Amino acid sequence: MKLEDINLADMLSFNPDHGRLQLGDDRMLLFRQDSLAVLRQLLHEQVGAPLARSILARFGYQCGQGDYRMLEQKYDWDTERDRLGAGPAMHSWEGIVHVEPTFVDFDRSTGHFHMTGIWRNSYEAEVHLEQLGPADAPVCHSLTGYASGWGTAFFGHPVVAIETRCVACGDPRCEFEVRTREAWDERARPWIQALEPIEYSLRAEYERKAELVKAQAEAISQLSTPIMEIWDSVLVLAIVGLVDARRSAEIMDALLVRIAETQSRCVIIDVTGVDVIDTRTADCLVRIVQAAALLGARCVLTGLSPAIAQTLVQLGATLQGVRTLRNLKEGLEDCLRFLGAR
Repeated sequence: MKLEDINLADMLSFNPDHGRLQLGDDRMLLFRQDSLAVLRQLLHEQVGAPLARSILARFGYQCGQGDYRMLEQKYDWDTERDRLGAGPAMHSWEGIVHVEPTFVDFDRSTGHFHMTGIWRNSYEAEVHLEQLGPADAPVCHSLTGYASGWGTAFFGHPVVAIETRCVACGDPRCEFEVRTREAWDERARPWIQALEPIEYSLRAEYERKAELVKAQAEAISQLSTPIMEIWDSVLVLAIVGLVDARRSAEIMDALLVRIAETQSRCVIIDVTGVDVIDTRTADCLVRIVQAAALLGARCVLTGLSPAIAQTLVQLGATLQGVRTLRNLKEGLEDCLRFLGAR
């Protein structure tokens, strides 16, 4: 088969009764360019330019490899140049870009591969300008990926395509160059990196940050609810901040563990650092005191401000059964008297 014999219109098989479009044994899909433009824009916005570039390049690479395998299985090419040129021809037929090879030189025996060409009407440059505006670096990532994938499949050795000029950067046309990976200098590093396996994972990053947030929350919880043994058999639980149902359970668990560990008989619960106490908070404090009593520990509550006391009265909230004192000093004196009397 000669290069000029390629006619995608004849090669495609439309089967609307089954909702399928076939190219040989491969299923093909038709999408609107403006829809792909939105997808491309979302990639840039949601995962950032470097990762978006890698995703698009690897997508293009897979397309190039897939097209090569399908045509290689289905057709016998007259010459090696026909076989290589089928890739650019397919890209043109598929409406991705018009490809004009300007130089081709390869030698399998020596491992030499060099190709240059022009891309006209690149869909990627077009949508990038529409969605994101002018670019500082070439943007035809799926095109270079396709050229790398097709070229690698053809040559049987890794080749890498780079974009040397790009319409999105203000150039009059897009141009590309392909060499074997080892033949490239530093210019190809961004394109080589884009085709390497992606170690970064959004899910892994989310899980890592979720674990970090959890650890930080636990650390903050411990800092905002310190439990200290300030005297033999006397613990101080200093509560800072808002006390909700979840935090109440955490405070209770931590306090009961410390009581059991130290065999303490008195607990001073200091709420000087609590700005707001409502009926729910008051109920939480009562339950904490009752739970401590079951382990044989007597609790006193210190640090209630006048404003909080007024709020509790207005809400009708009570701390029935809980001994309250003005400050930590009075609380300690009360605990020492209690211990001395026993």
